[in-house]
Amino acid sequence: MSDEQGLKAIEGEVAALQRRVAELEEVQAKLEALCALSPAFIAVIDRDGIIREAFVTPIISAEMASGATAMPMASSVRKDYLERCIAVIRESLDQRTMGSLDYPIHLGPHEVWCQAACKPLSDDTVLWVARDITAQRQLAFAQAELRDFQALVESAPDGVCLATQDGALFYANHAFRAMTGHGDAAVGKRLFDLYVDDQGQLAGIVQRCFEHGSWQGALDLAQHDGRTLPCQVSMVALAAQPGRPPAVATIARDMTPFHDAERERLALQEQVIQAQQATLRELSTPLVPLAEGVVAVPLIGTLDRSRAQQAMEKLLDGIVQHQFHTAILDVTGVKDVDAESADALLRIARAARLLGAQLVLTGIGPDTAQTLVDLGVDLSGITTRSTLQSGIAHALAPRAGRAAGPRTPAS
Repeated sequence: MSDEQGLKAIEGEVAALQRRVAELEEVQAKLEALCALSPAFIAVIDRDGIIREAFVTPIISAEMASGATAMPMASSVRKDYLERCIAVIRESLDQRTMGSLDYPIHLGPHEVWCQAACKPLSDDTVLWVARDITAQRQLAFAQAELRDFQALVESAPDGVCLATQDGALFYANHAFRAMTGHGDAAVGKRLFDLYVDDQGQLAGIVQRCFEHGSWQGALDLAQHDGRTLPCQVSMVALAAQPGRPPAVATIARDMTPFHDAERERLALQEQVIQAQQATLRELSTPLVPLAEGVVAVPLIGTLDRSRAQQAMEKLLDGIVQHQFHTAILDVTGVKDVDAESADALLRIARAARLLGAQLVLTGIGPDTAQTLVDLGVDLSGITTRSTLQSGIAHALAPRAGRAAGPRTPAS
């Protein structure tokens, strides 16, 4: 090859290199322009996770880009995600495909989540583009929490509604719509139409709720069919938000089951009390058989009209069922014998005689005897003894002997 031909070949190679350089400079200019407009972290990273070059972007300064060069990804990527990042890079290089993943990095005291995409640049490097998705993740989490909260409120057994400051409903959950009986038509109605407000106090309650932040109390909820539900109501004032004026949230719990349960509890309690009283009456007026045809009835406590009637009924039933011919009525334990008590004793004695039984009254002490005398009570026809022991002895004596003896001696 002549010198002239060699020179021309060199000139051709130089021209080709110049064109290649121009192309690379054009690509570099385009890349720099793209980076200048991309709020992302853009870098060239090798298969070991070493940053070969970082580019200046709106969020990466020249100083930061220079400092990141030759730095391992481990210096910023959270430890538990580092292996995932390197695995995505190597898979992209080996398969010559794009890769992507979300990963967190440490940025000062904060943690920032990034969404990265990578594409092979050479046999050993990829172009790594990562953008900040922290706000989007937070928004997604907030939206998920909101959906969960809405599902919770919608399925809550208590009635929940939201109303404007003047009382117009703009939300009501399923329970509240069912409690009012209006269904979906409950939205748009006013609190003052749904809660019974005979005293005109509801407007003041709402006002106090906004002044103090919350209110709790009992209100009756008017139903579509004219009935009312007793409710325990909690109100919470909600501050104004962008696109929404101040509002009030109300939670209404139907107290009907609680009231029904309380009525059942009181009724059961009354049944228990009555059963206890019946048992006490049964135990307080026992019939104690002493011998064939002889029974003792010891009385303790106060002998009022109800107690006397119960004692008489039990004694008369015993006389009929067991053919008692003698009943000893012992009043040793009776306190405060008065005219009513004395009259009760006389009625018991007369009733026993009508059934053919003799009544022996025992246990009359000095105070009781004085009271009976002062009251002018006539005990003629009733055998009396001072003690239960003497009364038992009298009752168990041969009947012929008792018939011949006096009927009303006090011994």
